[in-house]
Amino acid sequence: MSDRPARATRLTAWLLGAALLAAVLPAAALAQGVTFYDRPNFEGRTFSLDGTLTDFAGSGFNDRASSAIVQSGTWQVCTDAGFQGRCVTLEQGQYPDLGSMGFGNAISSARPLGYAVPAPAGGAPPYGTPATAQRAPVVLFGDLEQRGGQFAVAGAVDSLDGTGFNDRAHSMVIYAGRWQLCTDAHYAGDCAVFDPGTYRSLGELSGKVSSLRPVAGGFGTQGGYPPAWGRRARAILYSDDDFGGRQYVIGDDIVRNLDHSGFNDRARSLRVERGYWIFCSDQDFGGTCRTFGPGDYARLPAGLDQAISSGRRISDEYPYAAQPGRAR
Repeated sequence: MSDRPARATRLTAWLLGAALLAAVLPAAALAQGVTFYDRPNFEGRTFSLDGTLTDFAGSGFNDRASSAIVQSGTWQVCTDAGFQGRCVTLEQGQYPDLGSMGFGNAISSARPLGYAVPAPAGGAPPYGTPATAQRAPVVLFGDLEQRGGQFAVAGAVDSLDGTGFNDRAHSMVIYAGRWQLCTDAHYAGDCAVFDPGTYRSLGELSGKVSSLRPVAGGFGTQGGYPPAWGRRARAILYSDDDFGGRQYVIGDDIVRNLDHSGFNDRARSLRVERGYWIFCSDQDFGGTCRTFGPGDYARLPAGLDQAISSGRRISDEYPYAAQPGRAR
């Protein structure tokens, strides 16, 4: 016996349910990223957002939200302006009683954190679609070479905790702006600055990123670059923070001792064009050593800040086969 009548009945019921939901929910809730209600269970006055609002004070909805519907994206809401106080992350879905979460009549700022990038049909790279680039300037990837899970970022994220992408990013695409990535929340720990481009690996930050934000400046606005930058493996040491001051460019050469270069114990920031590099505090790759992948390092970490005495490229690709502490 055919089950077509039963399937038709189920389909009709589903369509009726969808139509009822569209009729019951306010149009703003369906169109915007998030809609807040001043009473529980999605009743009362509404206030919708599709972007960052650092202070609800001028909206007429400060400390008034009692329920919420997140139509799209992942949102951070906080009890104080400027994303201070207590904060919570709201995934896509319905929240009939924010009071049960300790946020009833207490929200004063809200912002989108990011969203999962859907894999398009036909296997086209999701980070290469115009829609993705338009919605967010940064896409993080869970694996090397833009593979694995993806998380697109529309603005500053002071903590990836609760997003499902904390300490997961291994590669990245930046469409616009300069971005600082840090290993700890609130832009603390080890940090590096990246310019627009495709990063097959995040180097020392791979699997450790917990916060990121756009920073001032643009590609090449400070420090300058040697000719044909971006075409081969080079590193630039800078005598000041944020790529300022004098420069020292290292190519294929092995620098066992910077003592006679005029740059010993002077570097405070670093740019790596391509490849994976080791820099050490003592000559002949001794003392404190750290490995750096492609990208910008606006401030060198403790132990290497104004302390680099030797350095060399250890590999063109990641993972590298050479032992980081062994000179070739």
